[in-house]
Parts: sequence; structure tokens; C-alpha cells
Amino acid sequence: MTGQLLPITSNSTVSNNLVQRPEQSSFLLTSEPIKRSSNAGKVTNATVGWNKNLMVNNVSYDLYIPPNSNSRPNRILPCVLVLPGWNFKRTSWIENSKLVQYADKYGYALILPEMGKTLYESSYYPQTTMKWNPMPGGQFIKLFIEQMQQRHHLLVSGQHNTLLGLSTGGRGVALIALENPGLFVAGASLSGDFSQENMKSDRLMTAVYGAYQQFPERWKGKDNPQARAREWKMPLYLAHGTADKIVPESQSRLFYNAIKQYHQNRVVVVYHPVAGAGHDYRFWDGQLEPVFQFIDQVYQ
Repeated sequence: MTGQLLPITSNSTVSNNLVQRPEQSSFLLTSEPIKRSSNAGKVTNATVGWNKNLMVNNVSYDLYIPPNSNSRPNRILPCVLVLPGWNFKRTSWIENSKLVQYADKYGYALILPEMGKTLYESSYYPQTTMKWNPMPGGQFIKLFIEQMQQRHHLLVSGQHNTLLGLSTGGRGVALIALENPGLFVAGASLSGDFSQENMKSDRLMTAVYGAYQQFPERWKGKDNPQARAREWKMPLYLAHGTADKIVPESQSRLFYNAIKQYHQNRVVVVYHPVAGAGHDYRFWDGQLEPVFQFIDQVYQ
């Protein structure tokens, strides 16, 4: 870990007092019980271990089934849809963190699509100069989820579906949850960006949505997670390094505050700013234990 966890208050001020990482009991989730799927079938078209270089619409993905996948009798295998950072390979999480060890420990399947340079945009525009794929990332994810349901019987409504993303993938966690309400029971976003209007000179956002000064409605509309905080329903774990020089820590803090403003304690959301942590795998890997503790609490 790069630093210690900072407490978060109900407003936008971060305390300078350092505290230890909360114990698992701090993540008690009090949302309504998940309605389980009545179709308790097994994962299909996959074997235990790695299933690599699979394809949906010319986009590669890997699927990992843990060896202890049958350790929870009569229950569907829980899974994590894992989203990389912008222009990170889908294998980046695996190569630079202990994600597989945690998947084995907690018994989760991992789904890793090659999301490349997408911002999880819902549309392209005449001003769009950066297209990661002929289909916008947000539209592709809907197709991808349908294919996971049909091919592998994963990401089916009523199952224990969760989300994990870092940086732009953290933004993806928010947009995917918003566009698929009720499908995911919990998620974790590390070092994500959620309110692009607070970064008006961001070149990646400009390359997709056009300049903010010309098209503010695109920057503050459907693809802006913070602007849609009123719609938020999924239990969410947020963490961000205070020394992050790529994505300001304020992005996670303001998103947290927006959700709390609208929902108070009706939606479970926790935020951990980490003193001195940057935008790197030293920080992200150090968050995996509390992440898995959090997403596993809703597994009933």
C-alpha cells in the first residue's frame, strides 16, 4: 500500500487524520435482498482455469473459472466483470496484481474484455476523432453482456454479478451499472473519473464528445455518472489516491458526495481516499482485499 486510508466525511472536505483500513464488518450492506435466478444452471462453454482469446464482435476477452468453483453448493458461481484502464491490455490486471489469487480465495469467475481506448461512450458524434471500435463502448457492453448470458450463463439477472474497474475502467463501472440497473449486485471503482465537466480540457473526452465549450450537453448528459447520481442503486466501493496526478482525487470524492446527497443511507456506498497513493498498481493491488470483502457481503 502506498498510504493509509483517510476518513471521508459527509461533505467534500477530507480529513488529514489517518486511520487504519476498516475491518470487514465496516462493509455491512443493508440494501434489499437480491432476488436469485430460478435457473441455477452451471457455467457453460468454459473449463476450470483460463479460457483465453475468446471473441465477441471482433473484441477479445478472457474468462477465468476458479478451481473451487463448486465450493458453494446449490449456488451460481459469482463473477466479476473486470475493466482495465484506458489503453491497458485486458491482461494488465492479471500481470500486475494478485487479482487471480483473490478470485481463487473468494471463488469468483473473472470476465476480462479488451476494452482498449473506450470511454464507455453511448454514442459517437460528427466531432468524434477517437473510435475504439465501430460500435461505441457503451453499446458494445450491452451486446457483450447478452453474449455472456447466452454462451456461459454468466451475467444473468438474479445471479451474483459484480463489477471492478480502475481509472477509465472505474468510470465504466459507473456507466455500466447505470445502464443495466439491477443486473449487478455490487461494484468497485478505483481511481475513476465521473464528472468530466470538471476536467474541461481533458483530451480524451474532447476526442469523443467534442470540445466542452461547444457541446456541454454531451459532457453533462447521459455519459456523465455524477449527473445521474439520482439514479444510483448499486452498492459501491470507491477508492482514490490523494497523490493521483492522472485523475484528480476529487473525481471520486464528488461522485461519492453526489450519491450520498440524493440517497443518504438508502444506497450503500463507501469511499476511501488513500494518503500519498498514486495512479498505479501498487495502490490498486492494495485495494483488492477490501474490494472482495465488499462485493462478497451481498452473496446470500
